Amino acid sequence: MNWLLAVVNSTYTNDRPSAPPRKWRIAGLVAVIIALLIVWRAWPRPLPVDVVAVQKTALIGQLSATGEVEGLVARVGAKAGGEIEQVYVEEGQAVAEGQPLARVGPAPTGLPSSTAHVLDLQVIESPFAGVVARRYVDPGDAAVPGQPLFAIVDPQRLWVIAYIDDTDLSKVCEGMTVQVSRPAYLSRSYHGQVVSVSPLAEPRSQLESGARTVRARIQLTELMPGLVPGVEVNVDATVTLRSKALLVPVDAIWEQNSRRYVWVVREGRAEKQPIEIGQNNYLAAEVLAGLEVGEMVIISGKELLEAGQVVRPSEVSVPLNVE
Repeated sequence: MNWLLAVVNSTYTNDRPSAPPRKWRIAGLVAVIIALLIVWRAWPRPLPVDVVAVQKTALIGQLSATGEVEGLVARVGAKAGGEIEQVYVEEGQAVAEGQPLARVGPAPTGLPSSTAHVLDLQVIESPFAGVVARRYVDPGDAAVPGQPLFAIVDPQRLWVIAYIDDTDLSKVCEGMTVQVSRPAYLSRSYHGQVVSVSPLAEPRSQLESGARTVRARIQLTELMPGLVPGVEVNVDATVTLRSKALLVPVDAIWEQNSRRYVWVVREGRAEKQPIEIGQNNYLAAEVLAGLEVGEMVIISGKELLEAGQVVRPSEVSVPLNVE
C-alpha cells in the first residue's frame, strides 16, 4: 500500500508545469515596457495652445499724427519805393489795429529837391491788433514794393494743420475732438476740434511716391502757452471705429494664398477657419464673416499646428483695444 502511494505522489509531482526561469520573466517584462513605449509615442498627444474667446464689443482705435501751427499772419510792405526814415516798433511788441509801424520817405533820385519830393510820405500801419513777429528793416534801408517790412501775427487766431496718413483717413471726421501737444511738453495736451478735412491726398515727400497724407484743419478750443505759427505739434485722438463688432486678436490671424485664416478649437482639435475682416486697431480686427461669439481661437503655438491636431487649450486674456 505504501509503495502505491509513493508512485501516485511521484506521478502527480512530475506532471505539474514548472515555473519559468527568472531571466525569462525579466525579458518578458522588458518586452511589455517597450511595447507600451511604442504605443505611447505613436499615440497623439495634445499640443498646449493659448486661446482667446471671440468677443462682441466696441472697436477702439488711436489716431496719431503730426501737425504744424498756422495763424493769421500779415506781411506788411510799402506800396511804393522809398527810404525808411523812421521805425516805431520792435519785434515782440504788441500793436493795435492801425498803429504806425514805420515812416517811408521818397528815395534819393539826384533830381532837384522839388522833384525828389513828388512822392508823398508813406506811413506803414498794422492791419490788425497783434504782435510784431518780424522787423526786416532799419532806418536808412530801402523800401521795395512787394518786399515785406514787418510780419504781424494775431496770437488769438491760431489753428493747427494736421497731416493724416491716408491709411488713417477713416478715423477722421469733421467735428471730432482731438488732443494737441508739443513734443517738448508731452505731459500737457490741449483740446482742439477738426473743422475741415481736405479732399486731396498729397505725397509725404517730394519724390511723389510712397505714403500720402491728407490735411485736416484743427481749431484750438483753448490757447497753448508758447504756441506760435510754425511750431510742430502732435495730434492724437481716441476713435470708436465700430460700436459693436466681433473681435479677434490680430496675432490669431494668418494669411495663405491671399486669404485670411484663424485656428479654432472644436471638440479638442484645431480646425483651419477662413475669415473675412474689416477694420483693425493693430491689436484686434473686426470679423465680418467666419466666426461666432464665444468660439476659441488660437493665438500662440499656431505655427506648429496641422488641421485636425489634438490640442490642449488654455484660455488667456489679451487687450483688444487701446487704453
